[in-house]
Amino acid sequence: MHAVRRILDAMITVLNENPKYKFVWAEMSFLSLWWNQATNDKRQLLKKFLNNKQFEIVTGGWVMNDEANTHYFAMLDQLIEGHQFIDNTFGNITVQSSWANDPFGYSPTMAYLLQGSGINYMAIQRVHYHIKKALAKEKKLEFYWQQTWDRSISTQIFTHILPFYGYDIPHTCGPDPKICCQFDFRRGVKSYADCSWGINPVSINKNNTHERAELLLDQYRKKSQLYRTNVLFIPLGDDIRYRSKYEAKLQFDNYNQLITYMNKRTDWNVNIQYGTLSDYFELISQEKSHVEFPSYVGDFFTYADRADHYWSGYYTSRAFFKRMNRIAESYLRATEILFSLAHAQVLEGKIVSYFPKDDLFTKLIIARRNLGIFQHHDGITGTARDHIVIDFGQKLRTVIILSQIVMQQSASYLLYQNNYSANNQFLTFNQEFQTFETLPIRKFISINNEQQNNRMIYIYNPTDQRRIEIVKILLDTYNVRVTSNNKPIETCQIDPKWSNRRSNIMNQNQFELLILINIEPYSIKEYTIHATTTQESCPLTKIEYVNEKHKPKISSTPFQMSLIDTKVFQIENRFLSILFSKNGVLLNVQHKKFDEKLRFHTNIIRYGTSKQSDHHSGAYLFIPDGKAQYVSASDYDFIRIQRGPLISRVHLNHKLYGLQYKLTNTNGSNDYILEVSTITHLTMNKDTELALQFSTGIKNGAEFFTDLNGFQMIRRKTYDKLPLQGNVYPMPTMTYIEDDFMRFTILAGQPSGVACLKSGVVDVFLDRRLTHDDGRGLGQGILDNREIISTFKLLFEPRHTVFELILKEKTIKTCILIFLFIDY
Repeated sequence: MHAVRRILDAMITVLNENPKYKFVWAEMSFLSLWWNQATNDKRQLLKKFLNNKQFEIVTGGWVMNDEANTHYFAMLDQLIEGHQFIDNTFGNITVQSSWANDPFGYSPTMAYLLQGSGINYMAIQRVHYHIKKALAKEKKLEFYWQQTWDRSISTQIFTHILPFYGYDIPHTCGPDPKICCQFDFRRGVKSYADCSWGINPVSINKNNTHERAELLLDQYRKKSQLYRTNVLFIPLGDDIRYRSKYEAKLQFDNYNQLITYMNKRTDWNVNIQYGTLSDYFELISQEKSHVEFPSYVGDFFTYADRADHYWSGYYTSRAFFKRMNRIAESYLRATEILFSLAHAQVLEGKIVSYFPKDDLFTKLIIARRNLGIFQHHDGITGTARDHIVIDFGQKLRTVIILSQIVMQQSASYLLYQNNYSANNQFLTFNQEFQTFETLPIRKFISINNEQQNNRMIYIYNPTDQRRIEIVKILLDTYNVRVTSNNKPIETCQIDPKWSNRRSNIMNQNQFELLILINIEPYSIKEYTIHATTTQESCPLTKIEYVNEKHKPKISSTPFQMSLIDTKVFQIENRFLSILFSKNGVLLNVQHKKFDEKLRFHTNIIRYGTSKQSDHHSGAYLFIPDGKAQYVSASDYDFIRIQRGPLISRVHLNHKLYGLQYKLTNTNGSNDYILEVSTITHLTMNKDTELALQFSTGIKNGAEFFTDLNGFQMIRRKTYDKLPLQGNVYPMPTMTYIEDDFMRFTILAGQPSGVACLKSGVVDVFLDRRLTHDDGRGLGQGILDNREIISTFKLLFEPRHTVFELILKEKTIKTCILIFLFIDY
């Protein structure tokens, strides 16, 4: 914040001294911090410069967000939060242009959201260097970016790509950074970094003006040959620059002399002026009538800035916080809906109890802004330094805690109405986030006592679909029954509580109650858990082992435990049958409804990193040392099968990971799904990247599909000419492969990288631990791994008439069932 305050203070002063000077600012999170501490005089000056267009707000989001790992909900939420700050603070300021110089690749989803928010122009930078070269050759670095699914032009947005390696001054005046760096007049002054190319700037004076102006103009002319119009855009800045009036004046004073001289040279045919991004695009728009620009669809992943340095590592870096972000998103969205329902009741005026809507809305704003901060292109990407990651984690936990407070108060108001009081805690959450760096725990409920032998629980459905789901409650007894509206709920199950997520030790006095709930959209439903000693209690799960050595030594347990002596075993429900070998290897999946059997295997694979100097995987880059190696599946600590009326599962525990397969039996849509989850905690394995590999018999060739921000799907293709890391793509929520007989879809509970390097095989990355810095500005490796549960829902769809119709259309579509399963 100190650097931000210095930058804005300096620029406010400099803009006030010369009305010709211009400045742009993108992230409202930092502008709001400055605004809160600024004097009234400085505030008034900023408003003045916004109105006279000396100071332009570009994009106007809360942050400059990542576009690979983010979900469209969070992208839109931070954009709205930023624009609301602008509207509430400055009034009638309209954001016209977007500036995204630093995200590591670009999604058409973001372009769509920007265009829908009223923004007409975009400038982007981090595009694969070969793509830049190809576009520059054809003068196509400016184009209309359209959506793949829109055959009209209603969603297109005019886009400008910066043509060279970076967005700093050495890489923006023209093609030669050695020359351009000589016009970054802060270089080499007062211990600031020298130019890397060996020649530092010299101050402009009457003796060198002609030579310096001619040298700079030559770069401008060369750059102009890459575009189609007579208007040229030259950014003049960099990360954390203009931190003093001295630095700002150093740049402006020298450029004033150059600009004045060049404009006076009528034989040079140039007119140079300071301008904002929208100033540039307004001049471009004047030439659109006689200049034709191309139109493109697609995205800009995966980014590479040189050689085989593909930025596909950050799709998975710091996987724990990527998962925590998804949880925080779901909490915030559910809270906003419940708060809105409660507020609607306040407006009706039928409930006399006071509802603290202003205080709760303030908490919602803080939660939104904290979630927005994490969408930053160094936040959700996992590319921040360790101490910044801690701050990000604390902010995500704050999102969840504030959401829980607002949700608890809103639900209490709706349930208790005239008996509601904001000072009383009527409800508590079943899930607790004790720290920002550990997985949540479920609270323990005691009903096996004389004081209370029943407990009411409330289930909230924040979606627009009826939900038939299984919820889990931690109890101190297994003798329980469940009712709702005084009617018995017979679809329940009791599971043992294991001492930890990868343990085979059973807790003696703790049990997991599983209840099948059926709940209407946007509603809260009450269930009551009763302690009982009758035969009405929920049935106990049965536990099986394939090896006597795996059976825990327990003196007594209410659960039936047995040893199965067979070469294969299976778990099944009404739709699916999953076959395993006694060694825990998944052999095939049978779809009962269509009598289809799919050869299907899963493996954990691992990558190392290149040993070449300055050629390592890091927070940003994925540079493996070769093909993946299989992690041996022959030395599991235990293989455990649990069978119950609601859920059947297979647990496998390896020294590197835990693996679970789960089928439900709910008579709902979830029964189509095989859920697979892994538990990883890379603490000792240096320079290791783990992935979960799904091998199928599907003949998809080199083609597969991934989502863009949970908003749309895009076709991908694996290219032999690219290195392995260049064929890894972002998977925010899902991917699928298909052939003429089957479609296989993976729904993910967290964003990660995904690849389809062989026909029928999908690799989903789980986590990475790296000792080296990859030279992209972080200055460290990634060694702060936390235990992470990665969850995937697998859907097997045999091709029949409905899917044939879908797949004949040019628009890429997913099955409608998918939207019932995306509940993370």
